[in-house]
Amino acid sequence: MMRRGMAGLAAVASLLLADGTAAAPRERGGGAIIEVAPRPMARPPADRSGKARQTRAMVLDDPALASLPAVGVSGVLPQGTTARVQNLSNGRSTIIQVRPGGPASAGRLLDITPPVARALGVTGGSAEILVAPLAVPQPDGTIRLGEGTRLSGAVAAPALSDRPED
Repeated sequence: MMRRGMAGLAAVASLLLADGTAAAPRERGGGAIIEVAPRPMARPPADRSGKARQTRAMVLDDPALASLPAVGVSGVLPQGTTARVQNLSNGRSTIIQVRPGGPASAGRLLDITPPVARALGVTGGSAEILVAPLAVPQPDGTIRLGEGTRLSGAVAAPALSDRPED
């Protein structure tokens, strides 16, 4: 009975892990051994809080982004976030819209494009900046106002599906 129970457990485990993360069960002696490959690290959830933070921003030298004004790339902020970015060394600021970053920006708060760097007066490849979100899209379709608006936490608009029809 014990042997049949182990075989059933191995079959269930191989079915549950049939998404390609597990190797086929190996027989060794009296029971089955299931090898499970490590899962890739999941990307941390986007920060939708709207809190202002200070960070070091890198100037991106991607030719595809060089012509896009008012764009920042983030591995932390959700796509579509609008934020005020201020260069802490000279006080210059501008408004940007966040696009999702690739693997190079994973875990980084914000990288800026060359047009944004020129607007902020950034000389060199990086600068200390303050990122103050103005509008942060939420998963339910609403927009949360960030600390840059001084109305932090308020909901800007109801979801499209919740709006009354005329």
